[in-house]
Amino acid sequence: MIPRVAKSGRSFKGAGLYYLHDKGASTNDRVAFTETVNLPTNDADRGIAHMIDTATHANQLKQQAGIKGGRPLQTPVYCYSLAWHPSETPTKAEQLEAVQATLKRLGVSDRQAVIIGHNDTDHCHVHVMVNRVCPTTGKASTMSNDRLILSDWAHEYREQRGELHFCPERKKNREKRKGGEYIKDQSPSPQDWRAWKKSQTKDIWDTFRADRAKARADRKGQYDALWQQKENRTAQRKEEIKALFKPKWRDLFKKQRYELKNFDAGFFDRLGFAMTRGGRSKIIGFLQAVTNDGALRADFVRDQEREKKQLGQEHKNRIADASREVRKAWQYDHDQLKASHEAQDQRAYDDTKAKSAEIWQERPRDKSGKDFEQTADRRKDHSKRKTIDQITREQLGEDKIREIQKKTRKRARRRKRDGGRKFEP
Repeated sequence: MIPRVAKSGRSFKGAGLYYLHDKGASTNDRVAFTETVNLPTNDADRGIAHMIDTATHANQLKQQAGIKGGRPLQTPVYCYSLAWHPSETPTKAEQLEAVQATLKRLGVSDRQAVIIGHNDTDHCHVHVMVNRVCPTTGKASTMSNDRLILSDWAHEYREQRGELHFCPERKKNREKRKGGEYIKDQSPSPQDWRAWKKSQTKDIWDTFRADRAKARADRKGQYDALWQQKENRTAQRKEEIKALFKPKWRDLFKKQRYELKNFDAGFFDRLGFAMTRGGRSKIIGFLQAVTNDGALRADFVRDQEREKKQLGQEHKNRIADASREVRKAWQYDHDQLKASHEAQDQRAYDDTKAKSAEIWQERPRDKSGKDFEQTADRRKDHSKRKTIDQITREQLGEDKIREIQKKTRKRARRRKRDGGRKFEP
């Protein structure tokens, strides 16, 4: 049996939203049952509304009971929980019986309360939300030494059932306290717990980042190899196309040399070429053919050059098409490799995130390796505690404190001079 006390709060509504619903959701799947105590309804939400009404009218209740009123209670909400060992399966009646016993031991059996059973962990547990304000007198209960009281009750609860083996250290600590020895819980404080969690998760994420950095170096080699494969394929295709066009170039050069030779030596070849030129009269063409005019020969050579360029462009286009096909295949392989790496990274990220979440999910075992129920009442080290005034003076310094006090007194005098009206500095 582990009793745990939560910090007293201000809002019944806020506590109800947390205990009566799933964490971070509007559903209530984790709520196994609810029960009310000293309330005119069995509905938990309505019961909370009655508790709010009682706490709100605490001063009126005091007046009706003939009790002198005091300062308004700032923290009327008192919550604690009772948790059984994971091997135990107490019935609802047994859980309610334990709650009633703890309410009586704490001296709040006459107070309004809502009991909420949860089933979201591997051990059975209930939460108890108590209104510190008495519904008849309006007085607030004092919950001093509540942890010690609940610890003693938990020891007797186990002792009556012959189950002290669930928590062997509690008996030892109880005997030490009876002997006047102060026993402090050796389990980590919330601050130590968070620091431990952060250190553990930091190691996990550092390992993840180191693996990512190593993977990037390894993967660069894979991408470089893929690019080199593309370059080799492109060069290979160029050589294949070059071999394919080599006979065409050979035939073209051979044909043009033969045609140019006949053009220079044969009148009829020049005449036939001159007659095919547009924009000229036949007489001029005939004269150019007879005289072997240089301008006519230049036109003939230009026509041969255009023929070479046409074949060269065809050769170039074939190389471009082949290079485009090779690049398209490279891009597909590159995208596939990148997708594979991204999937690996996502799996590594999800695994790391799951490990981190698992660490934050449950509280670690304490430093001495106690079992499930080994716990003691934690008390603050009063020798190390500081007042708000001490902390403020350390942070601001004496000079700044005196300056603030001087301004405060000055504003107070001005408000008093103005008849109590608030004065804006």
